[in-house]
Amino acid sequence: MTDGHAMTEPDMYGLVNQGVQTFISNAHGAADWQDICARAGLSDTDFEGMLVYPDDITYKIVGAVSEKYDLPATEVLRLFGDFWVDFSHKTPIGTLLRFGGETLLERLDTLNEMHERIKMSMPHLSPPVFEFEDMGDGTYKLHYASDREGLEHMVIGLVEGLGRETGQSVTIRQDPEPAYDGFRASFTLELATD
Repeated sequence: MTDGHAMTEPDMYGLVNQGVQTFISNAHGAADWQDICARAGLSDTDFEGMLVYPDDITYKIVGAVSEKYDLPATEVLRLFGDFWVDFSHKTPIGTLLRFGGETLLERLDTLNEMHERIKMSMPHLSPPVFEFEDMGDGTYKLHYASDREGLEHMVIGLVEGLGRETGQSVTIRQDPEPAYDGFRASFTLELATD
């Protein structure tokens, strides 16, 4: 937790860790969550959603989930990203998560605006930044910048979850390199046509 001192590394709101707890507890039970926390070296197994915790805690939890279920951390992040779409709507900031538009493309184009709304209630939020491009050939690019390393597969899960929520089947793959300097990753998206 922060104690009012300047943050030198990004910190994450407990809401994210609550999401992982709900994800694991719903799928595997409270005993599995307790075991994951023990594997991660955490004495506290509950998180306050609006308090800020060091990112390291979240990374340790992801590692413990990966170890317990013998899944690559990238798959844990993808699954959690998909889960987060539904979970976040049920949180205290759920009303701030309303996206602009009804379609997947409209929502992806307004991700930064959504994060700006959330920052009004969560001033320590260090959200990612996205740039969305229509490539004009039936594909789209989503460029992702973040202070945090290694969360690209969570973005993939989030896009898949948003596609599910909007009823739009989407294929997303991470490009070998970011298209622009200052971005961690670029993704190519293709929408299924009926």
